[in-house]
Amino acid sequence: REEVEKLGIDNLVGTPLLRGYMHGFFIDSSLYSKIRSVANPFEFEEYRKKKIKEKIEEKRASRITAKKDDKVVGKGVNKELADRLVGKSQKGKKAGKTADQLLADNRFGSLFDNPDFAIDESAEDFKLRNPS
Repeated sequence: REEVEKLGIDNLVGTPLLRGYMHGFFIDSSLYSKIRSVANPFEFEEYRKKKIKEKIEEKRASRITAKKDDKVVGKGVNKELADRLVGKSQKGKKAGKTADQLLADNRFGSLFDNPDFAIDESAEDFKLRNPS
């Protein structure tokens, strides 16, 4: 009933064009589509814009995003190593590219998160391997 009033065809109720049936009305589908296009002429354009927005959002969601772990610096585990790698990556040399790749690679994320991988720089083993 409310859609009939919204379309402005309540004067057709009871005629062969709009017959009442149970809790609704029968109307010819071609007549209904014509009336609907007259009542809301921009409906198709709105529908089209909505579909285009949905497709854009779908494409945006499926994009592969490059993640940089800037949060690596400042972690408690191996903070000195992370600081050295960031310093090397800012220089831009070959070692800097390697350091940048190491920081960006998520396979090495546990090196800065997991306390089991903590580097003890005061240990004798570390001092023998890194005499600087």
